[in-house]
Amino acid sequence: MTDLTREELIKILAVAEHPRLSGVNLSGLDLRNLNFANGDLTRANLSNANLSGAYLRNARMEEANLENADLRGANLKGANLKSAILRNANLIGASMVDAILFSAIMDGVKIDSDAGYQR
Repeated sequence: MTDLTREELIKILAVAEHPRLSGVNLSGLDLRNLNFANGDLTRANLSNANLSGAYLRNARMEEANLENADLRGANLKGANLKSAILRNANLIGASMVDAILFSAIMDGVKIDSDAGYQR
């Protein structure tokens, strides 16, 4: 798993229309308001990361580790979170219309009752 800093990640996101970040380690980073739309975050480690306000529309996040992540107000419309670990994640105010959460681990998740995700 590759480790990246916030600054390195911002440079990648600035030039990549569909960022390929599969397997990267972004745990504990401040990723607020960054644009990961249409990106590949498959098996990425985003545990304890601050993703509040992040734009993750249509992102591939299968098997990603989002344990204890702060996703308040994030845009996860159409994101594929199949088999992702979302244990204790904060999804209050996140837009999850058409997000796919099949087999996702969601123990202790904080989520709005009308988030619009698919089980």
